[in-house]
Amino acid sequence: MAISAAASIGSLVALMASVTGATAQEADATSQAAAAKLGQEIFLDASLSNPPGMSCVSCHFPEAAFADPRAVSPGAVLGRNGRRNAPSLMYAALIPNRDQEDILEESGEQVWVWQGGMFQDGSARTLHEQVQRPFFDHAEMNLLNEADLAGRLRNSSYAPKLKKGLAEEEWTDDGKVTQRAYRALVEFLKEPMFRPFDARIDDYLAGNKDALSAQERRGLEIFKTKAKCADCHLLHNSAWPQPLLSDYGYDNLGVPSRGESDPGLGGHTGVTTELGQFRSPSLRNVALTAPYMHNGSLATLREVIEFYNKRDLEPERWGKTDYPETVNHSDLGNLGLDDQELSDLVALMDAFTDRSLLEMRKRGDRFPQIPLGVPDSWKMRAYFPDWNHAATPLPAHPPQAGNNTAATPEPSNNP
Repeated sequence: MAISAAASIGSLVALMASVTGATAQEADATSQAAAAKLGQEIFLDASLSNPPGMSCVSCHFPEAAFADPRAVSPGAVLGRNGRRNAPSLMYAALIPNRDQEDILEESGEQVWVWQGGMFQDGSARTLHEQVQRPFFDHAEMNLLNEADLAGRLRNSSYAPKLKKGLAEEEWTDDGKVTQRAYRALVEFLKEPMFRPFDARIDDYLAGNKDALSAQERRGLEIFKTKAKCADCHLLHNSAWPQPLLSDYGYDNLGVPSRGESDPGLGGHTGVTTELGQFRSPSLRNVALTAPYMHNGSLATLREVIEFYNKRDLEPERWGKTDYPETVNHSDLGNLGLDDQELSDLVALMDAFTDRSLLEMRKRGDRFPQIPLGVPDSWKMRAYFPDWNHAATPLPAHPPQAGNNTAATPEPSNNP
């Protein structure tokens, strides 16, 4: 009987532990969902700029896949503009944290390269770092400091939600208040509407060969072979269960100069061979995000592909570039594509567009609806790069031995 009683007690303890664990997970999932809803309110709040009137959505238009259809974005202060094109926020929460990866060259040499990171120059290592900087950039929301932001958050309509769970002394702590806001923005950007994976290319890669037209299938073949697009815009799974259409590496494509020279990655690593390099974007929803390149210097997808195809053959057409000494001449610039192949590649880009965004635009909704079957953020939590956003960055490896962070961060307008 004693053994039986002990076994029963042990089973009861195990059951209680299981229930407690499940309850704790449910509470965490609920807390994450609430933070995301709060993040949406912060994303739309135009009182968080100086002068008031500018919000995150002012530069990240949902109908443009949360990018900016202008070459560069105007800031809160009249006459102040950013120097980069604001990229899409779709799938932004899936971009890996900036770190170095070793690659073995065909010669047998081991080299280290940067991958991931936020802003187009990788100057923010994580999404958590990235969401902070636009508030204080003088070319963006132009707030003075964290105290300025915290005061505006305390006066917002959603302040009671932001305050929930904080003691009075914590509510007066500017750092605690602003960190809550940053975290809420991160959770919002992780929401399923930003990662639906419901483009026709997803159906095709899942086995539905009728998802693409004959022209798009020809374009896909060129994408994988002659044009070398898939070398950087990966069609296979990597850091996420579905393809992200980028390796998030860095390169200098030699794009036309526009305004002041932009050092890109090399501006904060201090490595001269990395000057003019920018992170490879995902091609998801690329048909909705014109203009293109980090500075918005190319207006259409056709122009982009023509640039890749004949950059080195028609230098007078494209003009000067900021850092010619680091331009990649081995992978692009003279691809040898004919007009039909160019047209097929351009046609393929439409297959990368999420249906949820197209339907949102058709209905005139503010945000896209979440397609059935897209898992919530809690279920996918282990895949997000921000799972440990406070991770210490690795020291730079030779020959990329410059500083791992910028002494003076590059202007954040725009990521």
